[in-house]
Amino acid sequence: MDQLKNKTLQGLMYLGVGKGAGKLISFVNTLLLARLLTPEDYGLMAIVMVIVGFIGFFNEIGLGSAIKQRLDIDQTQLNGCFTLALLISSALYGALYFASPAIASYYEHEVLTDVLRFIALTFIIGAVATVPDALIAREMRFKIYAGIEFVMILMQCAITLVLAWLGYQVWALAWGFVASQLFKTICILYFSNWRPSRFGNIGAATDLMKFGATVTYSRLTWYFYNNAKTLIIGKVLNPQQLGVYSMAATLAALPTSHITSMVIQIASPLFSKMQQDLTRLDNALRRLTSGIALIGFPVMAGMALTASELVPVLLGPNWLEAIFPLQILCILGLFKSVDPLITQAFISIGKANITARYTSLCAVVIPISVYFGAVYGGLVGVAIGLVISYPLSSIYLFYAARIHLDFSMRRYLKALQTPVEACIWMAVLVLSFHYGSVHFGFDHLLWLLLGKTFVGLLGYLLFLVYIRQSGLRDCYEVLQELGVSKQKLQRWPFNRLKEQQ
Repeated sequence: MDQLKNKTLQGLMYLGVGKGAGKLISFVNTLLLARLLTPEDYGLMAIVMVIVGFIGFFNEIGLGSAIKQRLDIDQTQLNGCFTLALLISSALYGALYFASPAIASYYEHEVLTDVLRFIALTFIIGAVATVPDALIAREMRFKIYAGIEFVMILMQCAITLVLAWLGYQVWALAWGFVASQLFKTICILYFSNWRPSRFGNIGAATDLMKFGATVTYSRLTWYFYNNAKTLIIGKVLNPQQLGVYSMAATLAALPTSHITSMVIQIASPLFSKMQQDLTRLDNALRRLTSGIALIGFPVMAGMALTASELVPVLLGPNWLEAIFPLQILCILGLFKSVDPLITQAFISIGKANITARYTSLCAVVIPISVYFGAVYGGLVGVAIGLVISYPLSSIYLFYAARIHLDFSMRRYLKALQTPVEACIWMAVLVLSFHYGSVHFGFDHLLWLLLGKTFVGLLGYLLFLVYIRQSGLRDCYEVLQELGVSKQKLQRWPFNRLKEQQ
């Protein structure tokens, strides 16, 4: 088997298991925190994370992506990148330290001053790991990533939960985040087997800085249009409603953020190695897109279909306002879960400027739609504005892909056909079950949640097994390439494939 393909499949397996277990723990922890913390605590933390996250993109100015994209790189350039990252992170920390009181005054919450200064320490912590983290990813050592991230999530959840139970409010979230980032940096340094041989050599990193600057611009504009809504809602509405929206966004992002981030982590070095063979890159792009959709689409559709029961059962009556935003954000998640692979493909072939144009477009259109939605429709208006503006902005991305990649919209949609059809079938069954249960008086929330979940899952699987088997065939091929014996793959449901041949 091709060595690159083997590494990719193994990476998916390791990251899938590690991230899956970690996200499950994180999800349970979120449900527990929802009963210990208030929406205002979540709202304040959301404001802090948007500000810190935005400034944090300047930490390494895209040097990590440049290291992954380069086919050849030497120790002198790596030393320069390490030094540059440390200098920039120190300057950013100092700037935010002195700006924190003004930010806290703007949002009229003095506690933001100390929380911002504390969480900003992650600038320096993250800069230390810039080079070793990129080298681990470049070598596609995903087993190490999986282990580190699992323990990191476990640590963050434990610290946050204990401190929340002790009454530390927003500080519980802050301490959990900083401690987990420190742990991650220490582990990456240990396992990377790389240390700077000397400080300085900033000039040697000049070429990497040019590419990294474009990547950083793309990430900044991406971050802005993804998080401007937090700042807008926090100012136009109030922290209470921002907390409600943040909880809905957290729930909606759980499945797609896990799956998409895992695949992107693998796609970055994989696409870079294929940058001189666009046909091969396009095949990999479509296969990864299909894999994301087969897993992520039914989860997002299922959450949207069960939101009216999911929110009160899992979060309690204080969060009922989150139901409609959750449903809309889940629909939006169908788009957001697959198109990041296309932007990553542009970066990997050295055309980060195309991604920059796309994110610039989004940085204008999406915040405007969020602002007008918040002013005229509150949280409902925000959600509707997003679900309209985001897909429309993606038209440019697909147009650019047709020009610069060996990309066909027909082939791309073909890769999504099976999961989309299966989700439509699942929705028909779930809604039929819902109205039937209510009609006959079985309208208890827990019963509806469990029943709709079971019917949706069963309907989706049976569709793949008995009606549209292309997704099942893809699973068969991946499992076979991962080393699962043919004897085991002769059992149900894979035996259905032979019956149809």
